[in-house]
Amino acid sequence: MAIITFMSDFGWRDPYVASIKAKILSVNHTMQIVDITHEIEHFNIPHAAYVMRNIFRDFPKGSVHLVCVNTPISGREKLVALKLEEHYFVGIDNGFFSLLSDKQPTVMIELRKDDKYSPLFPERSTLATSAVALASGSSIYNMGVELKGLGTMMLPQVKVTKNQIWGRVVHVDHYGNLITNITQEMFDKVHDGRPYSVMFSREQVEQISKAYSSVESGECVAVFNSSGNLEIAICHGNASELLGLQYDSQVQIKFAESI
Repeated sequence: MAIITFMSDFGWRDPYVASIKAKILSVNHTMQIVDITHEIEHFNIPHAAYVMRNIFRDFPKGSVHLVCVNTPISGREKLVALKLEEHYFVGIDNGFFSLLSDKQPTVMIELRKDDKYSPLFPERSTLATSAVALASGSSIYNMGVELKGLGTMMLPQVKVTKNQIWGRVVHVDHYGNLITNITQEMFDKVHDGRPYSVMFSREQVEQISKAYSSVESGECVAVFNSSGNLEIAICHGNASELLGLQYDSQVQIKFAESI
């Protein structure tokens, strides 16, 4: 039996998370549910996608990921299940799934809405029961109608030239650290051993450090994080608040021109 992971923007104050877990366990009381987070910023699909794409591959292949973020309540929403990189996902077709991977899903299904479907809380009916069915070994093909495509969203893009890299902040974490879409792979291709400056807000640093503690408390530091993305932080401080930067703010690396 597969694991069900659960991620939402519900928070912990209200009964919503517990209600969905109760529904899952009422269908199959032996199901293992792993909370990824329920503190996604309200309605923030890019935030949810950043979290999920950095964690889902750490779970066993065949895991089922239940995603409840920015759920519309019109009654016309498309509920979907898909298989991507040997993992299953269940959620709303709101563009989220297009941000998870450079690879395309191998299967995409529009789920049938069951007789207990409610547009006010679709997560507790069709989505929860579909996640249980997949985790219990049911074929995804038996759960609805196959789709040819899903809704899409675009993340901020990186611009790379011979002497510069322009990127954007794609996530602000719990500590206020600014995670960008500039990767170490991009940096290594352009660097060629040249001096460089990492520029953001009105600040700049002249090196990318190995650890946050490479600088004194209160100083800015740039690191490549565990996911390989350039991250701007302030040692023992909140970079987002102190630098006035947030999602989509620009970060630039400028390299010395070759002689």
